[in-house]
Amino acid sequence: MDDLEEFESWHEDLMAWERFQDKLERIKGENTYDDLHDFEGKSLSLQQETSTQPGAERCNNPVEQ
Repeated sequence: MDDLEEFESWHEDLMAWERFQDKLERIKGENTYDDLHDFEGKSLSLQQETSTQPGAERCNNPVEQ
């Protein structure tokens, strides 16, 4: 009977650990997805800013300076 109780306890611990790992991976995936969108938004906004600035082509081309 002790072996069965030990196995049940081990099984419960394992299931709790797996639920924790699943939540952690889900959170990590959500953060990665959010970070990607933040990066894309910042990159697009930076491109728009530099393309609308007067003289942006001169500043981006070191040969003409």
